[in-house]
Amino acid sequence: MLLVVHSLNDLHGVATVSTKKLAEYAGIPFPTAAKTLKSLSAAGITATKEGAGGGNALAKPISQITLLDIFMAIEQDAPLFKLHAGINCDHSNIDCLRERVEVCIGRAANAMKDSLKGVTLENIWAGNLPFFRAKKPRRQK
Repeated sequence: MLLVVHSLNDLHGVATVSTKKLAEYAGIPFPTAAKTLKSLSAAGITATKEGAGGGNALAKPISQITLLDIFMAIEQDAPLFKLHAGINCDHSNIDCLRERVEVCIGRAANAMKDSLKGVTLENIWAGNLPFFRAKKPRRQK
């Protein structure tokens, strides 16, 4: 949705986009779009203008919005990975094994956050992603 707002502004000079239009463009239900935009607004990523000509706009440049910002705004305090803690086992090492798994999952979560923090919407918009290689078009025979 955020790149749609940027696209409409950048390519067509549209200052704001209604929640209804964003839901249509994103192919999601209106209530989902409204809830998402409310979270993004609370995080300072989007801004809402009321009244005639109102709608949603980005609150800051796409160079300052990371994927981690977006994830944290929408998911808030939800963990990246959830572990089932209620293991019913009387094995003597179960607590030690659970702790090892938690450490591994914690490291994976930190790595994912670092990765998301390193990618801005501008990187995606410009195709400036060093880990992404666009597929070459196939030649017609």
